[in-house]
Amino acid sequence: MDDFLKGVYISEVKKQCEFGLAAIKYLNHALQQTNNRDLKKEESSFYHSEVFRQIHSFLTHASNVSRIIWPPQFKQKKKETDEEYEKRLQQNDKVVRGRVLKKEYDLEDSNPLKQRTLRDHLEHYDERLDHWRNNNINRVIVSDIIGPANTIVGAAESGLMRWFDPTRNVFKFRGEEFDLQTIATAIDAILSTSRTLENELRERRFNTA
Repeated sequence: MDDFLKGVYISEVKKQCEFGLAAIKYLNHALQQTNNRDLKKEESSFYHSEVFRQIHSFLTHASNVSRIIWPPQFKQKKKETDEEYEKRLQQNDKVVRGRVLKKEYDLEDSNPLKQRTLRDHLEHYDERLDHWRNNNINRVIVSDIIGPANTIVGAAESGLMRWFDPTRNVFKFRGEEFDLQTIATAIDAILSTSRTLENELRERRFNTA
């Protein structure tokens, strides 16, 4: 991949990072408003919903960054040797692009952005509801909770669908916990690297002109 094409992908990564961090700003504003006792009921309800809308928006943009750098790749076939599998991977455009960009950004697979589990939970919420319907006998379901861990007691975790704990910046979904601050920090770091890479590419173009 030449510098021009790298620049196209890096520009898109930067844009998605900026969108994601903008969602965090709106999220923080919405959180502040949920504590405003002077708001009317309709306004309070709006900002409560806005918290979860902005979290979803943030995770969507984080996932877009993730898919550019760590695109989904096919699994190794039965009886396929490691060498055959690697050869097949090297012929896949998405895999090649992801490897090039991961190297440019100097990222490891341990980066929290590679994991898209929470985004998938929210994106496929209908399927999670189906699973709850088929496995939750007492039909108790609670969603869109804002508060610390002791806000809801006595309910099965499988019925607690969306829960944001602002005291820890943790999002809970059916018992699983996800650290949003860790994801935001990773996004911020990739945004900074994107700007550095863009400057380096610009300088290289200028020096070769």
